[in-house]
Amino acid sequence: MGELELTAGSVLQRRVEARARKYRGKLYVAVQDQALELDEVAQGIFRRINGVSTLREIAAELAEEYGVPTDEATGDTVDFAAQLLEHGVVEVVR
Repeated sequence: MGELELTAGSVLQRRVEARARKYRGKLYVAVQDQALELDEVAQGIFRRINGVSTLREIAAELAEEYGVPTDEATGDTVDFAAQLLEHGVVEVVR
């Protein structure tokens, strides 16, 4: 299976196998035996992954919410989405 290049136009959805749990005030997502701790911004990205919104649209919402430049938010969103994809938490819809 070849590597899929994520772009700002990519749409992702959470995988059924992925579980999100709050523990001691922190949010973790896990697939099988791998768990990732999500900081506040990562949680914002994860919550918005819905199988419909592009990473660009998610980043625009975050840029507005946190008062950061849209292109910076877009780069960070794509980078974090790539980590989620690598860990099997999400999959590419288109």
